[in-house]
Amino acid sequence: MELVRQSLHSRRRGLIGLLASGALLAGAVAASPAQAAPAAPAAPVVKNDTGQAGGRTHNDNLRSPLAVKQDAKRAKALEKRVKGDKSAQGKVAKLGKGQYVELEREGTDRIFAVIVEFGDKQYTGGAGAGAPAGTFTGPPKDGSTTDVTGPLHNQIPAPDRTVDNSTLWQADYSRAHYQDMYFNRMAKYYETQSSGRYSVDGDVTEWVKVPFNEALYGRNYCGGIVCATSKALVRDALAVWVDAQLKSGKTMAEVTAYLKTFDIQDRYDIDGDGNFNEPDGVIDHFQIVHAGGDEAAGDPNQGTDAIWSHRWSANLQSGGPYGVGVDIGSNGGLVSSSDVPNNPTGVWVYDYTVQPENGGLGVFAHEFGHDLGLPDLYDTSGNTGGAENNTAFWTLMSSGANIGDGGPDGIGDAPTDLGAYELFQLGWLQPQGKQGPFYDVAYAGKRSSHTIGSNVPATKKAQALFTVLPDKQVPLELGAPFAGSKMYWSTQGDELNTTMTHAATPGALSAKVNYQIETGWDYAYLEANVGGTWTPVATNRSTTSNPNSQNQGQGITGSTAGQWVDLTGTLPAGTTQVRFRYWTDVAETQPGLRIDNVTLNGTLIGTAESDEGWTFNGFVTTTGTEVQEFFNAYIAENRQYDGYDASLKTAYNFGFPTKQDWVETYPYQNGLLISYWDGSQTDNNVGDHPGKGLVLPVDAHPEFTHWSNGTLMRNRILSYDSTFGLERTDAITLHNPADGTTGTVASKPAQPVFDDTKTWWFGSDQHGATGSHPGRYQPGWYSVDVPKTGTTIRVVSSSMQGNSLNVLVAPK
Repeated sequence: MELVRQSLHSRRRGLIGLLASGALLAGAVAASPAQAAPAAPAAPVVKNDTGQAGGRTHNDNLRSPLAVKQDAKRAKALEKRVKGDKSAQGKVAKLGKGQYVELEREGTDRIFAVIVEFGDKQYTGGAGAGAPAGTFTGPPKDGSTTDVTGPLHNQIPAPDRTVDNSTLWQADYSRAHYQDMYFNRMAKYYETQSSGRYSVDGDVTEWVKVPFNEALYGRNYCGGIVCATSKALVRDALAVWVDAQLKSGKTMAEVTAYLKTFDIQDRYDIDGDGNFNEPDGVIDHFQIVHAGGDEAAGDPNQGTDAIWSHRWSANLQSGGPYGVGVDIGSNGGLVSSSDVPNNPTGVWVYDYTVQPENGGLGVFAHEFGHDLGLPDLYDTSGNTGGAENNTAFWTLMSSGANIGDGGPDGIGDAPTDLGAYELFQLGWLQPQGKQGPFYDVAYAGKRSSHTIGSNVPATKKAQALFTVLPDKQVPLELGAPFAGSKMYWSTQGDELNTTMTHAATPGALSAKVNYQIETGWDYAYLEANVGGTWTPVATNRSTTSNPNSQNQGQGITGSTAGQWVDLTGTLPAGTTQVRFRYWTDVAETQPGLRIDNVTLNGTLIGTAESDEGWTFNGFVTTTGTEVQEFFNAYIAENRQYDGYDASLKTAYNFGFPTKQDWVETYPYQNGLLISYWDGSQTDNNVGDHPGKGLVLPVDAHPEFTHWSNGTLMRNRILSYDSTFGLERTDAITLHNPADGTTGTVASKPAQPVFDDTKTWWFGSDQHGATGSHPGRYQPGWYSVDVPKTGTTIRVVSSSMQGNSLNVLVAPK
């Protein structure tokens, strides 16, 4: 879940300062598309650490290896779908032998939710490397709180509504409240988004109490916002619940039978039969609601010991259908304790999401969106003071989860709609009965007219327009050869089976290799031809481990971390040929295998510098510089103030230094939102790659507006007028959170035409370049740098209410 109060609570927690001080006044304007000024190249920028190395992460969507693989398969299939490939038009796509992916979420899923409060015990042990004994005792080192008790539920202080209109609060957070949240309010949200295709039901427990305080599960000891001990709350809360059920008189058989009612799906198709609607022994959708506030909302009571809302997998124990997980009712694994009951049920939990006691509909729907496979679309480095992009309030999977209705009782309870990209990911733009599909496809270089209904689902018109562009070509730097000017390369891609073959005799073979191969899924092999049969040869780099039934024997997988290493093996008696082979499955592309200086019995037989008798079937020689191609497209959607998008009228801003919990509201501009879908990117972290992202809105009015000291207004303010259309934009006046002074973004002329030969992204302005511009917000974080394909998208006309836009796609 995205950090909500990015200016005020950062001071409480001692995080990076998020807004530069200085008075706000008139907006200085940078070059606009009409001026056709060349985009300044982005200056070097300090990259924000969004990785998970060493357990450190600034992300709240922590995907398991199974989820990563599933997401890669879905991405490949959806690219095929939008191009019209018949193999990807059904509810389930077959991508290869035993490789399936579900493309349409339909029906009613069951959620099992446990609501949990905390005891007062402090965990005195450690949690492995980097977390010695004592890590979880006492208050956090950053001084964000001195409270080391609980919390119990219903202890969140009532906000003072004279100075706080942003905090959600009620006197009693009961089981009935969460039953309403999940199975009434969130169910209706997803029923609306899916046009009635999808909903949820299930059950919520009564409050259970784990023995330890929240510090064990929420403390940021690993250097990120979510650490591994957060998973232990899943195990401990379920163990306490199972124990309470048994003590109430239920038998283990009754408890187990009840848990199995939440296992109706094989969500990862573990058995590889393409049937996702069968039990697999694991709870389908598990949720934790914890007492107390959310670290993402700047909880002032538990500080950085508060748990940050997130999605992850509880891989604390070996065993179960997925190989790892938690046997519900047991207490084994990381930070285990005899203070937690131990009554294993044999039913497992793996995926989970966690939300706070006073979470609004937005955070519940957002985290569940992750559980359905949706990514975060905001820049996740912004959670700890990094960058911000322009997705902002346009989608539930960004700041749209945190938005309110403009009333006095808090923000985060009136989320905006999902965007067209997200609806497409879940299959909710596909045909229903005889109607649909609910998206149109256009192609660069071809003229076509389209009518786009509003983004509110259940329209009879197309809800989105995808304009497919020529594949994007991106340089690929493989690194230098081990020796000389060339090396051998397997090439990269999905469903490869590439080889390089040479005449050979029995004996010792060695080579230098450098590889990055999808661990446990894709493999390279050294093979010998004996009597006309190719046989895998054991090497010092190979393995017989076969976790996903992909290893054909003595496979080489994983990574050498960019280093050249020795490969050695012995070709058996009777060998007449030797070959290197690279085999990949249907998704998740890695750079593959590089080979140099191949020797056989001490004789050099492969340097890649000349024709040395190798026969290539897919392998190539390379200097290390290649070109790779990626799918890319524009996505156009009609955003109006209807349905959940009524909240676009009430985007918020924290602008009052003396009332740090007070928000003011302003409207986002209705109209045609055009985003660039770039298959060469895996996230929207513009701090790492300015101007580039997986799916980012094109700002129809990319002029910068500054505070008087030259610092930029933040992205989620300036993104408000990103839409194309036939009306002037609204002027807005807001306050600077640094000093409370006001400033205005002026009304701008209508912008009916998107022309991708013009410039919609700028890496610098008159105050500085990206990475050196005054203040936190950098020019290169705004809008998106689109390819110059000569494609135009024009809003030709609009219905009176704006719920229907006529759009022309044409070459320039």
